[in-house]
Amino acid sequence: MKKDEVSGTNYVIFQDEEEFKYTTDALILSSFVKSGEKAIDLGCGTGILSLRVCDRFHEIHAIDKNKNVLELFKNSISYNRLGKKINLLREDIFNLRDFYSTNFFDAVIFNPPYYNFKNIKLETIDAKHFFDLDGSLYIVNYLLKNSGTLYMIYPTYRLAEVIYNINSVGLRVKNIINIHGNKNKNAKTTIIIAKKQANFGNDFRDFYIRDGSDYSDEMKRVYRNEVLL
Repeated sequence: MKKDEVSGTNYVIFQDEEEFKYTTDALILSSFVKSGEKAIDLGCGTGILSLRVCDRFHEIHAIDKNKNVLELFKNSISYNRLGKKINLLREDIFNLRDFYSTNFFDAVIFNPPYYNFKNIKLETIDAKHFFDLDGSLYIVNYLLKNSGTLYMIYPTYRLAEVIYNINSVGLRVKNIINIHGNKNKNAKTTIIIAKKQANFGNDFRDFYIRDGSDYSDEMKRVYRNEVLL
């Protein structure tokens, strides 16, 4: 188990080399999350998104079905004295109707698995990676308050698909942020921000991690945990 600093905060995060560790994409996603009353972090892992945004909300609920990562997150919550702020639940997100009433959260923060459970090849990918994105977005719509916001990140090559699915469940995409390594590289991941009960119409922008050999000004703001939107 390793203890790392959470960039732009006074918090630390406990991680394990044997488990999934957070990436730059998680830091960038968290910097586009605005403040509110209650947020839910779906598939929270070791808790990087919750730890980055917890000072912007009165209450955070963090959900994952992986016991090992939640044990690490519990250590982080205890060490940072956030037991009254962050609530952990070990559960499959598809069962959350049993735990929460509808229209409960101001924000849903979501970094879902990227594999499409309908089209995945059984012989190449382990079954634990199957994920029903369509079904999960219905859960998101159920959890969000009217005018609540979904913040999620997904591979750019599947952007048209995910926008279609988001709109199909009744949410409306409002912001699309393509993340590039630098100005000479195509985007590999995209942040999608959508609202419940909103009109059609969105804003499109590019985010560059590096400007030449240095980090871009926006990326420096991410490391300071500033809100960019």
